[in-house]
Amino acid sequence: MNKESFKRQLRILRRKKWPAALAVVLVLSIIVTPIAMTAKANHKRFSAKKPLPLSSQMIVKSDRAKVHMIAHRGYSSQAPENTVPALEKASEYHFDTVEFDVRQTQDCVWVISHDADVKSMTDKKGKISSFTYYDLVTCTVDKGAHNKDYESLKIPTLDHMLKACLEYNLKPMIEIKDYTKSGIRTLLEIIDRNGFTESCSIISFDRSALEAVSKENPDIQLYALVSKLNKKEMEKCLKNPKIGVSFNGHVKANNEEQIKKLLDADIPLACWTVDDKETLNKYFNMGVRNFVSNRIYPG
Repeated sequence: MNKESFKRQLRILRRKKWPAALAVVLVLSIIVTPIAMTAKANHKRFSAKKPLPLSSQMIVKSDRAKVHMIAHRGYSSQAPENTVPALEKASEYHFDTVEFDVRQTQDCVWVISHDADVKSMTDKKGKISSFTYYDLVTCTVDKGAHNKDYESLKIPTLDHMLKACLEYNLKPMIEIKDYTKSGIRTLLEIIDRNGFTESCSIISFDRSALEAVSKENPDIQLYALVSKLNKKEMEKCLKNPKIGVSFNGHVKANNEEQIKKLLDADIPLACWTVDDKETLNKYFNMGVRNFVSNRIYPG
C-alpha cells in the first residue's frame, strides 16, 4: 500500500468511527446532564441566601399588612432545612407560621425530612422508611444553610418539632410526604398532645392522605399541594372546596383565570415557593394572600 492509499484508508476509518464516537457522547450527556443539574439544584437549595424583608418587596404598606408569609422548611435560607434551628431562625425573623415535611421511619416514628433518602441532608444514606428511629439518630445533618454553625445536628421527630413551635410561638404547616394508615391517627394524636389541633394546617400532594386526615378530624385545615393547575387538577380542587390549594408560583398554567375560579369557589389559597418580588406581587394582585418562602420574611 502506497502512502496516498494509506492516508485514504485512514480517513475512511476515522469517518466510520464518528457514529460510534457520537453515540458515546450522546450516552454520556444523557447520564451526566441530570447529575450535573441535580448537583446544581442541591447547591442552590442548601446555600444560605440573603434574607429579604417584605417591606423591600411590596411598596404599599397597607398591602403588606394583608400578606401572610410562611417560612419554608423552617427559615431554610438561614439554617439547615427542616431542623429546630430553622424554626428558631423563623421566629427571629418574625414569621408566625412554619412549613415542614414529615415521614415515618420503619418503626412508624414521625420524623422531619423532605427527601425520602437521608443522604440529601446527612452524612449517611438510605431510605428513612428503612431506618428505625434508633438507627436514624446516628445520622448527622451536615448540609443546609450555615450548617457548619450547628454541630451534631440531628433529624428531629415531629414531637421535637412541635415542642420547638411552642417554644418559639409558631404555628405549624405540616406536609405529609408518606404515611401508613395507622400513622395518620398517630400524627393527629401528636398534634393534639402538643396543643396544635386548632391552629395547625396539614398539606400534601397526596389527596388520599388529606382525606384520611379529614376522616379522623373534619375540622382541621387542609391544603392540597398542586404543581400545575391544569384541567384535571382544577376539577379535583373545585370538587372539594373545603380543602385549600397550595400551588407552585412558578408555573405559567397557574394564571389569573385559574386563581379567580378558586377564589370564586371560596377555596383557601397559598402559593409556593415565592422568593422574588415579581412573583409575590403578581399573585397578590390576583388575590392570593398566603405565601411560602425561603427568603422573604415579614419585615
